[in-house]
Amino acid sequence: MPASRRGLFRSLEAGLTTSVLPTISAADGTTAPGAGNGAPSSPPHPRVFGDFSEKTKKFLDLFESDWKPLNPQLRAVMRMIYAQLQGLGPPAEIPAAELRRVNQSLSFFLNAGAPVLPHIEERTIAVPSGRSRVRLYDPSGSSGSPAPAGTSDHAAPAATAILIHGGGWVIGDIDTYDGFARQIAARSGLRCLSIEYALAPEHPFPAPLDDCVAAVRWAAAEGAALGIDPQRIVLIGDSAGANLALGTCLALRKAGERLVRGAALVYGAYSLDLDSPSAIACGSGSYFLGKAEMARYWYDYLPTQADREHPLAVPMLADLKGLPPLSISACEFDPLRDDSERLAERARAAGLDVEFRLWNGMIHGAVSLMGWVDDMAPEVDRIGAFLRRVTAG
Repeated sequence: MPASRRGLFRSLEAGLTTSVLPTISAADGTTAPGAGNGAPSSPPHPRVFGDFSEKTKKFLDLFESDWKPLNPQLRAVMRMIYAQLQGLGPPAEIPAAELRRVNQSLSFFLNAGAPVLPHIEERTIAVPSGRSRVRLYDPSGSSGSPAPAGTSDHAAPAATAILIHGGGWVIGDIDTYDGFARQIAARSGLRCLSIEYALAPEHPFPAPLDDCVAAVRWAAAEGAALGIDPQRIVLIGDSAGANLALGTCLALRKAGERLVRGAALVYGAYSLDLDSPSAIACGSGSYFLGKAEMARYWYDYLPTQADREHPLAVPMLADLKGLPPLSISACEFDPLRDDSERLAERARAAGLDVEFRLWNGMIHGAVSLMGWVDDMAPEVDRIGAFLRRVTAG
């Protein structure tokens, strides 16, 4: 019989063996991850052990001192994830295709606790790189309801958050971000349109950004069929997705298109500075993202010097005046923390409407682990409140 999340943590603390990770129990009001309408499906669970082998314990001991200040629940799930990743080579040296496979293998952890939604719908759209998947999450279910006789065949237009996934421009898709999208839809009350884009290194800058801009334009022009109000679109992205969300705002401003009401930017990459205090303090690899991985991701996305000097690719170089309201979130133990703090300062200096939050005890990727970490819920609720505020009226 599957154990609950809290039951799993209790068994880990007691040193009991658990050979298979559980689904999140019905007692928690949520289910395991996956795509599709209603309840997420349950993929095969990764096999990890609460009573780790001596070899694994020694491996995990390498990180214990760095993990000590972290949120206790976050620390527990990191032990499980790092135990599963034991034996892999340095992430910065793993080929992109293999890195994507590894990332997909973590879907159970990344999507755990995803709420059930009444309607989810997937389509493919044309973008500059070819065809791309988009998936709409409707917390009200109205976009999937049959239209009354004599009315149009789509839902009444509603505010929509367009989610741009992270993954260093190299990994990630709407499946590994299924839990993230469900949480945003449920906690904001907005429809959430999760989009995909061409990935580096096969498709370096500007291809990923061009796809994101095209998806936003499609949502504004064609999204009424999915119940998207073209006048109430807001962006949300994390990590590389936050970079692309901000780049999309900049590109639309340059084109004179006011298509988005705001952007929620979560622990994003905005500069090439890998020698900032946070990168030095948190860049060893103990907190998922390290300096070496970040350098690799930047190189894959921006292979030329001209790319590395482009303000749409490196938003810290851009003039921020005239952008819509921004919600900027950072994690205490993240090599990119200083990027977010500097961006918030520059945005305020440019006269923007800015909300900034520092999540203490958290690491890069914390939103994707919120099904395991209770303290993330109120932080994502604050993001939801921002999304509602900027799309109101």
